[in-house]
Amino acid sequence: MSGDELLIYIDGKYYPKSEAKISVYDHGFLYGDGVFEGIRSYGGVVFKLREHIDRLYASAR
Repeated sequence: MSGDELLIYIDGKYYPKSEAKISVYDHGFLYGDGVFEGIRSYGGVVFKLREHIDRLYASAR
C-alpha cells in the first residue's frame, strides 16, 4: 500500500481502498441506512458542537 492510498473504515478496521469490501447483504447497503452531519470549525473550534451532537443522536433514533 502506498502512503497516498485512501483508507476505508469498515466495522472497526481500516482497509486500503483496493481491499475494502462489504457484503451485498449488508443492511446499510440493502436499505441505504446512514446518518450524516456536517460540522464546521473556526480556528480549530467546532461551531455549535452541542447542536450538531444533538441532531446526530436524534437522527440515529
